[in-house]
Amino acid sequence: MRPCPLNPLPALLLLGTLVLAGCGSSPGPDRAETRTDTSTALMEAASEGDLDRVKALVAEGGALNAMGPDGTALYQAADAGHGETVWYLLRQGADPDRGLEGGITPLMAAAAAGRKRIIDLLVRAGADVNARSDAGETPLSYAVLNSQLGATNRLLRADADVNTVNEEGESLLMRVVARNDLLLAGVIVDAGAGVDYRAPDGRTALDVARANGNRDLVMMLQNAGGD
Repeated sequence: MRPCPLNPLPALLLLGTLVLAGCGSSPGPDRAETRTDTSTALMEAASEGDLDRVKALVAEGGALNAMGPDGTALYQAADAGHGETVWYLLRQGADPDRGLEGGITPLMAAAAAGRKRIIDLLVRAGADVNARSDAGETPLSYAVLNSQLGATNRLLRADADVNTVNEEGESLLMRVVARNDLLLAGVIVDAGAGVDYRAPDGRTALDVARANGNRDLVMMLQNAGGD
């Protein structure tokens, strides 16, 4: 994931919902949801943040929602941090929830990398903040488990569900506590994470904190009503 200067992006964000409201509503390039074994020219241009090339390829009918081995053009732009390219692809009608094999969405990629402005663009374009990957992960779990505080707060403000569980039946709070992350554990508890949730094996987040010998987390969870 490569950082990229986003000089014009604050101005683009001011357009917000007004501009993105028309995404996908006008005739234009091919939007077929195809799969390819190799990356297309549009995917490569998007991953590099080559906006001029992206525009030219879209004008030529490049398949916006085609999915290659590294995901869709939008996914690759979001993953690499190319905000202008993300904005343009959304404006042209790219599916904000179509990303990578395994149900990994562009919003998940942006959340994992802490790309707050791209999170804003995707959410305003209608991305599902509670989408679940095939492994049961959500944009919020990607943000929290990658210690991305800013992205976590962005997603919580967008009504991300803080009480999801993974395939093993562990709550997001349990997983954060297992990592001894007091800050983010406190953030999601304040956002409504259930401190008394029990996994299939009977453990709670408080049990995990005690097993780890983390007194600060034990105290925080007890103060929040953990039993």
